[in-house]
This record gives sequence, structure tokens and C-alpha cells, in this order.
Amino acid sequence: MDERAQRLLMQYGLSERESLVYLSLLANGQQSAGEIAKAVQITRMEAYRTTKRLADSGSVVATPGNPVKYTAEPIEQVVAAMMDRQVKRLEEMEKGRAEVVSLGRSLFSPSKQRDEYSFRMVQGREQIYGQMLRMVEAAGASLDMVLTRNDLIQLHLLGLSDALREAKRRGARARVITVCDHQTTEAAEAVMKAGELRHSDEFGRSRMLFADGGQVLASIVLDDVVGRKNEKDVAIWTDSGDYAATMLPMFEKAFQASTGAKERLGELRTGRRAEERARAMVDILKASLPLEGWKVESPGRVRGESGAEYEVSALLASGARGFAVDVVMGNDEASARDAMISAIMKGIEVKSPPLVVIAAPFSGDELDRLAALVGVVLIDGADPVAAASRLRKEITAA
Repeated sequence: MDERAQRLLMQYGLSERESLVYLSLLANGQQSAGEIAKAVQITRMEAYRTTKRLADSGSVVATPGNPVKYTAEPIEQVVAAMMDRQVKRLEEMEKGRAEVVSLGRSLFSPSKQRDEYSFRMVQGREQIYGQMLRMVEAAGASLDMVLTRNDLIQLHLLGLSDALREAKRRGARARVITVCDHQTTEAAEAVMKAGELRHSDEFGRSRMLFADGGQVLASIVLDDVVGRKNEKDVAIWTDSGDYAATMLPMFEKAFQASTGAKERLGELRTGRRAEERARAMVDILKASLPLEGWKVESPGRVRGESGAEYEVSALLASGARGFAVDVVMGNDEASARDAMISAIMKGIEVKSPPLVVIAAPFSGDELDRLAALVGVVLIDGADPVAAASRLRKEITAA
């Protein structure tokens, strides 16, 4: 059966089944209800009901007999009749329009009016950044943002700091939570001149922008690779004030819990925070391992296979057993990566005692594979207490 012909007939007012039956009769000539049912694959009862409706509307003619036979009227006649019915229906609707509008106005109550708002999906990272910049440029009172590391870098290149300065001149207050590290220092310092910036590692995959407390753009960033070309990146934009009012308290809580960017950037410049974490890790080892019979020497020196001498964070000894422990802590992965690789590579030379490296922060499994290759035990030091516990298991099992 011609599907296009069926769709066209449905536009004129026939149902899907009526158009099927009519076209079957038009193509096959006179048919009984049983023949129609078989031709269009419906039950005989459905065929009877459908042909009766078509006969009542003048689209088919029933010929008495046993069984009753049905014949389709010429399509020109049928279409003309359906158009006449639609025109008459529209005329009736037009006549009653004024009355319906008047009735609706009489029932309308401003107190019952629902606030209108919309939701829209924004597809592609470039499009998302364009929407965010438009929101910043239009804001008149407030801007609250959560940005990933890559967001901060790319939006800075696109003129975010300039747009925030213009917003500040209009009287709009700006607050931003993002990742401040060696990669984002330049962008962070530029944004700090236009608004309040705070650092947090908790929102590495989150993106959110509130403009004037009434517009929200939000998304979960599944792939935060460097750059602006990512068509899989998706965000939702809405002008629902109710939604914004629900989400803003979460931002407020996160903002208060995050670290001031000025303090964070100072730590990055001096390396103070990383040094303090490394010392804290060694202090935990010095305090806990002697309770289990281990002697801890910090710092320690060991001789490699070639005869060269190497310094490590601590030497552990218990009877005939011993371990060399190196602790490498960074303020961010990029700044600490070279030091981590250098510590792991000591394992090529340092075989006795075995070398353990406690390091943070690092992600992925590249460093794990490198450590396994050179015979080094690599322990994640992000949680010092958990790292010390893992170290105790390693040295006890050895």
C-alpha cells in the first residue's frame, strides 16, 4: 500500500485504518468485509466497523448481497467532500472564536498565572562557551560559576576576564570556583582582578553558571580534554528562577568550603603546601612504624647497583629486613610529575633495600606501569593515613 497516499488521506481527515481500507478498495475494486480484512490484515469485525464509517461519510458505497460488497467512490469526489467538511468545521470554529476567547478571559485570574520558563540543550563545547560568555555579558547583578581546569583556560583565551571586568563596572558581583594549579595560574590571576576566585579539587568534572540568580547553565563534563573542540559536550540552559533557587545554596556551601585563590597561588609559587604534606607523611611513618618494631631513619641514604649514592625520605629497618621510602608530594599533578618519575626511576639502581615511593597527586595507570617495570612499589599518598596503612601491609608481607 502506498504510504504517502495514506498519509495524505489522513491529512484530509481519515483515520489510519480508514485510509488503509479506502485505498484497498480503490486498488482492488469491489470487496467484502472478509476480503478487506485479509487485504489490510485486520479482523473481520474491524473491517465491518471501518467500512460502515466510510459509508456514512460517503467515501464508499455498500452493495446489498450475501456477503455485502463495498466499492470506493472516486478519489476526486472523496477528497472534495472531505475538504468541504473541514472548511465547514473551520467556519464553525471561527464563529465561536469570539465567544471562547471572551469566556477564557472571564475565567482568567492573575493570581493563578504560572511563571513561564524554558529549558534548552546546548550541544558542543564551543557553543557552551559562547552561551556562557553571553550570560556574563548580559548579567547585571551577579555571576556565580563552577569551572573545570580546561574551562578556565579556554574561557580566559576567549575573553572571560575582560567580560567579568565589564560586568563588574555594571555592578555585577562575580564569584568563581575552579582548579588553580600551574596550568591555570595566568587565567586565575586575570579572573581574580574582576571577581572573587576560589580553588577546589572537588569539582573537576562539573560546570555551572548562575546569572542574576535567574538563569542557569549546568553540565557534567565527561571528557575534560584540553581544547574547545568537543561535540560530545552537552549542557542544559534554563531561565527557571525556581531551579536556580534550588541549586544556588549548593554553590554557596561549596564556595565557603573552598580555598582562597590568593592563598592557593601562593602555595604554588613557594611549594610550601607540598613540602608540608611530604613532611606530614614522613612524620606519620616516624610515629607509627616504631610501635611495630621498625627503626625509621629520615632522611636516609642508600647505595645503588652502580655504586652511586641516593637520598630517600626514609630508611626502614627491622632485623634483617629493610626498605627505602621516597615521598613525593606536589600541589598539582603537572608540577609533581617529573619528580614522581625521577623517584620511581631510582628503582633501576636501588634494589637492596627495595624501594617504595609514596606520591600524590597522580591519575591514570602510566606511573603504576612504570613502577612495576622497574620493581618499585608505588603507593597513592593522597590520604596519608591510608598510605601509611598500605605501606605497613607491603613491608609486613615482604
